[in-house]
Amino acid sequence: MSKSRFASFAVSCVVALALAPSCSRAEAIENIPAGTEVTVVTQDGTLVRGKIAKVEPELVTLTGERPDMTTEVARAAITEVKRVDPDEPDETAEGAAPARAAVIRTLTIPDNTVLDVTLDTSHSSEDSSVEERVTGTLASPVVIDHVTAIPAGAKLTGHLTNVKDSGEIKGRAELGLQFSRLQSGSVTYDIDTRPLSWVAESTKKEDAIKIGAGAAAGAVIGAITGGKKGAAIGSAIGAGGGTAVVLATEGQDIRLAAGRKLKVSLTNPLTIRTK
Repeated sequence: MSKSRFASFAVSCVVALALAPSCSRAEAIENIPAGTEVTVVTQDGTLVRGKIAKVEPELVTLTGERPDMTTEVARAAITEVKRVDPDEPDETAEGAAPARAAVIRTLTIPDNTVLDVTLDTSHSSEDSSVEERVTGTLASPVVIDHVTAIPAGAKLTGHLTNVKDSGEIKGRAELGLQFSRLQSGSVTYDIDTRPLSWVAESTKKEDAIKIGAGAAAGAVIGAITGGKKGAAIGSAIGAGGGTAVVLATEGQDIRLAAGRKLKVSLTNPLTIRTK
């Protein structure tokens, strides 16, 4: 082979070697078939592993740790997408090679964890309707083993589950809500939370605050100013049981103002992975 041909061949090899890794990393997620298991890494180091359910211009939806749960990742924040080799063990699993385990940190937020949430939206038993969107902001970080799993400022979304004004049922107004999604950075997780509800009821002063039958250990978490007479309504949450219930006085409507502090309990664990 002549020197010029050899030089040309050498240059071609160098270019090919230089391009090969980038081509491997740059596999477009829209070209990966639905149902393929992948790992997605975001700009802030969050790692999501799951099967591709939907690829949209702005969002990628993956099935989560459980088949009925999904995780959404903002397309603009994705830095890497890799197909998962089914014969390769989960690099976050217990017993994984030390080199891999050092790269990925897995944080599991257990069920019954209580989230401090500040309500961003306003709702009332008089004016609101079932399925109305509810949003809130995480007021304090969730820390697991001295590591922040979810920072303060993360967003929660949900909906109203029950709305009855004081004129519908013998003067007893009702209002219920539940959060179902949590957005931390560019990743949005499906979550399961215990529903919260408030009931306006004719009652004696000493019975003004009661906890629903399903709640094993309630904690009063604030006063809600509302109703036509502006009376204070206590709110409560059961730490170990069912829906929280509060009783107020006859003829009042229930109002939840933006800025209200809530205690929201997870009913299933949530796994967060980061680099």
